[in-house]
Amino acid sequence: MHPFCLFLFLLCEWSKSQQLNIPFDIYQYTILPKGQYFCYTIGMTAYEKIYEQAADNYGYITTREASELGVPKSEMSALAKRNRLVHKGYGVYRLATHYQPTAFDGYAEAVLLGGNGAIVWGESVLAMHDLAFVNPPVIEVATDRRVRRTLPHWIKLVRRKGGEVAYYQGIPCQPLADAIRTCKGAIMAERLADGVRKAERNGELRLGEAEQLLKEIGA
Repeated sequence: MHPFCLFLFLLCEWSKSQQLNIPFDIYQYTILPKGQYFCYTIGMTAYEKIYEQAADNYGYITTREASELGVPKSEMSALAKRNRLVHKGYGVYRLATHYQPTAFDGYAEAVLLGGNGAIVWGESVLAMHDLAFVNPPVIEVATDRRVRRTLPHWIKLVRRKGGEVAYYQGIPCQPLADAIRTCKGAIMAERLADGVRKAERNGELRLGEAEQLLKEIGA
């Protein structure tokens, strides 16, 4: 490519990166040694695609989601080696920069590491909702599938048999009322009752639903 044409191309790509608020890595446009070749036109487009997807999910993206966007595992690995992505576990990556951390990041990561169909469960659902003064040392994740992969120590995996799935802050989880029932006996009745009343005030439980839960709790 003629130097002047290359300059115009790089200027255009830099302008696009500023508009999308993503890092501009000039080194991705160099020709790499055999076995490490990374085509710049595909590379930049791939990052833009996964960035949009990950930005809507706490910075996380799976290799399955990336594949559906036309980004193969090999390119995900290449982006991770160049510190644009962070490999979090089997099939799960996170943007290395340009994401806003939140209190829900751990829950989003836990369900992705738990695999397809995994949901936040039990006390962890109450913790997500900031109810009953719970702060479990691990995030409890339930799945109806067999998980062979090794999970981080801060994730507790349990089995579930069907049941409804709710979403809180975009994260799949056990419905709140069911989670409260799951916690009966594990959390003091007074604290659970306080959690039910708070959830009802916050509009997270209907009045009739809250009254039924209070009866079941014995408050």
